[in-house]
Amino acid sequence: MAEKVYDGSRDMITGDKLMLFVQTQAAGAEGTPPAKILPIAFGTSCGIEISTDTIDTSSKMSGNWKEYLVGQLGYTVSSESLISFKSGHCSFNTLKKLMSDRVPIPFLLAKATAGENNDFTQGDDLVKGSAIITALSMTADNGAICTSSVTLQGTGPLEDGELIPAL
Repeated sequence: MAEKVYDGSRDMITGDKLMLFVQTQAAGAEGTPPAKILPIAFGTSCGIEISTDTIDTSSKMSGNWKEYLVGQLGYTVSSESLISFKSGHCSFNTLKKLMSDRVPIPFLLAKATAGENNDFTQGDDLVKGSAIITALSMTADNGAICTSSVTLQGTGPLEDGELIPAL
């Protein structure tokens, strides 16, 4: 059996390379533009929390210790970002519109690749799924850049992506 070799310079994903992408526009009929999937603009952080419910099965036969079964799985996605005047990207106003549409939106946490004109395109994805925007906030502190925070509640399965290690 071959020995595994770990290389921190190749095997790690740095936080600045991973971004939250959301589908801001559904694909139309054949012959129309494809679905639009954009990164959260000016993102400063993103994350996902996966949890499981527990079902209490404690009884008098459990003694002094509670007993549980594993219940359903769930996940929550979050992102923090700076707010800008730029239009045409996934900003606070875009997220507010998606929230008011009241439908689940596809998302993915993926590596981002810088393109022309400081645009970012989706690279290898780590996880993907569908989620509902459950919270959206804006903060405007004196002497600071306005910030935004969004929370999405996953609905349905969380799928693995395909990360390809750097050579």
